[in-house]
Amino acid sequence: MKVNFKWGLTGYSGTSNDAIYYYNPRLKLCLMRDYVSPRLTENNERTTSIMTNLKALNPSEGYRRNLMDYVMYYNDSKDYGHKPMNAWNNAWLKLIFAMQKALPGQVDLKTITRQQIMDEELPCRTVKDAIEAGLLPYLPDYERWDSLI
Repeated sequence: MKVNFKWGLTGYSGTSNDAIYYYNPRLKLCLMRDYVSPRLTENNERTTSIMTNLKALNPSEGYRRNLMDYVMYYNDSKDYGHKPMNAWNNAWLKLIFAMQKALPGQVDLKTITRQQIMDEELPCRTVKDAIEAGLLPYLPDYERWDSLI
């Protein structure tokens, strides 16, 4: 929900009255969402272990820069009817989960390592490989995004 503040308080972020306020620099808007206390379920534990493992992969600076460029060009492309991405990690998660779906017996996101990615030459090694494998939507001149994870 778009938020309008009184008294020139445009950059506020934080919590107030069971709501979370945050500034989105790409949209140049302050947004608000309700705070929802998460219920502890088996899926939450599974997601936590996957996200912890993906954070431990720690992609290289060049790889992150390639994903940032990809997101910028993806959001600028008018040809596709798509929802824009806000940050490089949106593209990262999209490609990682698409890879797990494409290679179900080979990739387990709870246990994947950088060494496994390099040894098995998985398509998430570079953004270029991911686009060629169909894990990310095609963009022109994608060949330049070839930094290793």
